[in-house]
Amino acid sequence: MGRAIEKRPVNVPPGVKVEIKQEEITLKGKLGNLSVDILPDFSFELKNDGLWINRKGPLANKAKLGLIRSLIENAIQGVSKGFTKKLEVRGIGYKVQLTGKKLELRLGYSHPIFFEVPDGIDLEVEYPKTREDKEWIADIVVKGTDKQLVGQIAANLKKLRKPDVYKGKGIRYKGEYIRKKLGKRAVGGEA
Repeated sequence: MGRAIEKRPVNVPPGVKVEIKQEEITLKGKLGNLSVDILPDFSFELKNDGLWINRKGPLANKAKLGLIRSLIENAIQGVSKGFTKKLEVRGIGYKVQLTGKKLELRLGYSHPIFFEVPDGIDLEVEYPKTREDKEWIADIVVKGTDKQLVGQIAANLKKLRKPDVYKGKGIRYKGEYIRKKLGKRAVGGEA
């Protein structure tokens, strides 16, 4: 499989500019700039059909070849299309409000939580158009060019109020299924 990876170039779509330096590859696209660190035992060559990755060293570098390729492909997708994670806030009385670069969350605690949005990340708050589902408060959309950073910010937001297994309240990924547990009364408690 390693040779198959070496025999295929990484596709570089139009609009993405690639610069190969000694220690990093810099990618520039319509959404921003990203750089990927280069390991010493690899060489890179930019041709018309894409970016070729060649390993110079021993077979031990075969495992790192797939990693380097994935990092470069993710960076190319990030600067051309970007990455998005969607979170769903559920719970009666919960509130979400975005003010500039600060997200204010009221999640049933005695105090509001203020979440600072880091550079390179855009947050959007989408409210439901109808109130048929009273538990559904809002969706938080995390956007950015760096796949790892987008995923980390989404995980940090989810950690602020993990979904409750009895009522389903909390912050979860959009479309995530939460298996609810039955309470003590429903399981078989005698009165």
